[in-house]
Amino acid sequence: MKNIRKIIILSTITILSLTACSEQQRERVLQKIKEKQTENAIKKLPKHDEPMPEYPQIKPPSELSNAEIDKNVQYVITQINEKSDKIIYFSKTEQKDGERDLVENKEDSEYYRTILGTTLDGNCVVQDFYSENDAKQMEPMIVKQEGCNSWKSDVFDGMTIWYEKDGKIENKTNGVTWIKQGKIAKLLRQLDDSTTFYSEEVRPNVYRKSYLIKQKPQDAFRDPAFICEYNAKTNQIELAINFAYTGITEKYDFVNNKANINKVTSWTPDGRGFIDTISAEKEDMLNKTYIGLCGVREEKSDK
Repeated sequence: MKNIRKIIILSTITILSLTACSEQQRERVLQKIKEKQTENAIKKLPKHDEPMPEYPQIKPPSELSNAEIDKNVQYVITQINEKSDKIIYFSKTEQKDGERDLVENKEDSEYYRTILGTTLDGNCVVQDFYSENDAKQMEPMIVKQEGCNSWKSDVFDGMTIWYEKDGKIENKTNGVTWIKQGKIAKLLRQLDDSTTFYSEEVRPNVYRKSYLIKQKPQDAFRDPAFICEYNAKTNQIELAINFAYTGITEKYDFVNNKANINKVTSWTPDGRGFIDTISAEKEDMLNKTYIGLCGVREEKSDK
């Protein structure tokens, strides 16, 4: 009787194993068929010789090395021409425009600023701290002369590195920002545990915005990413690129913030170029996605 039970159990295990194996084999075969179908479909599409765009190489704030931070701090410090030890205190509440009022003492403040000195051209070198525990809120920074007592960051010039109260680089909000002549030249934000946002001005009023989505486990081809070139002056998307999960890279041309779905410049993972189209069903989703990613302003009605 025991032998019969063993035979039944072994037979059941064998059947289940064979079923699992056959299911895996079936999935592999279907995947190969799908890949072959895609490859054959691509061969029939019009080809192009345009080089494949480079996948955006973005270093998140948490990966900024101490050497890079120290190098920037040393540069800022060397710009001091006349030293100072003045301290000013900023209020606990922030105004709608991002400004904070100056207060008399540390107890009534959220942050305080040490003015380390002034540069040859009269700008200030400053460093901000948390009033609660005296931890640094940012590394030393050059501030335009008229903004020495201002909380607004649009008066900064150079690389700015913000910190949390526990000393970690502030990933969730600003993290690391490159500011040039009071304007944001590059902005890097860690939106969440898997998404990094990066923006820089590539031409006057035109900003290239990149979103990198890191998947766990990582995608077989590459991590998906989205790139948008947006003209803030005309409020128009000029270019959009999608590095997708499938490994197919797609570039969309936009007119009046609508993608031309009948002519999509695409590349396979090995760099072969072809012209593709997108179904009308996906058109609305595509346009809405990039309008959101690019930060297109909503047009106000005349009514």
